[in-house]
Amino acid sequence: MYAKPFFALFLSCASMLCLADIYKYVDQDGNVTFTNTPIKGAIRIMSEPAPRRSTNTESENTTSVRPVAPRNPHVSAPSPNYFPKVDAATQRSRDSNRRQILNDELSSEQAALNTARKALQEADNNRSSEEKNNPKLYLDRISRLRETIVMHEKNTAALQAELSRMR
Repeated sequence: MYAKPFFALFLSCASMLCLADIYKYVDQDGNVTFTNTPIKGAIRIMSEPAPRRSTNTESENTTSVRPVAPRNPHVSAPSPNYFPKVDAATQRSRDSNRRQILNDELSSEQAALNTARKALQEADNNRSSEEKNNPKLYLDRISRLRETIVMHEKNTAALQAELSRMR
């Protein structure tokens, strides 16, 4: 009976909380804190626009409401004035260095993957006497080798995906 008004009040309060500014505060130790409440020395990094209200200058006899276009969450906001900027040559150099680092990491992951696959293939020939007497030890070792292979496969796929996004 009283649930509907309470629920409506709750939703209106919750929607007001969503329209908050975001502040970034860095303390003397270099710890970064993001908050929606202003802190002395904090910098406002994001601000939601206040809802538009009608003023006396607008036509009073207009009853139509303009639809609000949905915001695209993938559109990035322009950088603030205090944000450091680099020239195109520096950015190309950074991109080139990043690509080289990713390629180096990819080759080392592929080498580790090949080594892990080789170790799994050779695991049957290299069974210790303990593993022959206790098959659970052998199965545990095989399981660890397979987990290592899966980890290197995932790392390789992630590095290849990152490289493909750069090109």
